[in-house]
Amino acid sequence: MAGDWIKMRGNLWDDPRVGRIADITDTTEATVIGGLYWLWASADQHTENGVMPGLSIRRIDSKTGIKGFGDALVSIGWLADHPDGVSILKFEEHNGSSAKKRCQTAKRVAAFKAGNAEETNNDEEGNAPIVTETLPVRDLEKEKELEKEKREEKEKSISGKTVGAADAANPPAAKSVRLPDGWQLPKAWGEWALAEYTHWTPEIVRLEGQKFGDHWRTKSGKEGRKADWPATWRNWCRSDICQRSHPLQRSGRPQKNAHMTDSERAAWIAEEGAKAERLVFGDGPSGADVIDLEQLGV
Repeated sequence: MAGDWIKMRGNLWDDPRVGRIADITDTTEATVIGGLYWLWASADQHTENGVMPGLSIRRIDSKTGIKGFGDALVSIGWLADHPDGVSILKFEEHNGSSAKKRCQTAKRVAAFKAGNAEETNNDEEGNAPIVTETLPVRDLEKEKELEKEKREEKEKSISGKTVGAADAANPPAAKSVRLPDGWQLPKAWGEWALAEYTHWTPEIVRLEGQKFGDHWRTKSGKEGRKADWPATWRNWCRSDICQRSHPLQRSGRPQKNAHMTDSERAAWIAEEGAKAERLVFGDGPSGADVIDLEQLGV
């Protein structure tokens, strides 16, 4: 069952077999072609292999109103009796979805060669279907060009000249560059440092930005080139040298984002603990320097 249209050859009227059926049934070619249209259209709607269960030779005569039409079709080889009904011979060759697809392809090729998008006749023999709608015409030259591009792309992929799907997750590394002349610390970088190190002031951030720029602009060769300068700035701020230059003040409870090393924190707790011990044994500071151990988190 292929759809709602069939094709019939434009020269079917002059087919000798149509004339033979007209002689056998004692009727005209026009009547014969009308009967053929009913038979092939019914088959297109009700069968996929050409076998039409329940349909008999006698019923074909009744449907078309042509006496002896079914027997005439059998005699010329277009129809055969079947245990389940009747069978249209060479059905797949001239009917069904595959036959229609061949018809459409042939029509597009012919239209392209002729430079005309109108319908063209098809010279297929047998029960050839009829086109009842204008078919779209594709630019065959464009299709050839697309196929050529696909082949070239495939060849490049095989030779390793292009990045395949497997490499999509690992794009090429970014190009390394130097800090430009006159570089200044971007605002976003400074805001990150202030948020990350809450005991830093804007003056500290500006100072470190100047040191950062002076340091890397004096580097020569590849040492002065980086692919990710923001990450380089973050690592600069995290470095031991930078952290020791701007330590957390040793008063009050340490802040959550103090970024003290374990050894620095241990030394600070020991120092504050010693103050508390001196206070307990009477050899300590004045009352203003009393240390609350609970506040220290000891």
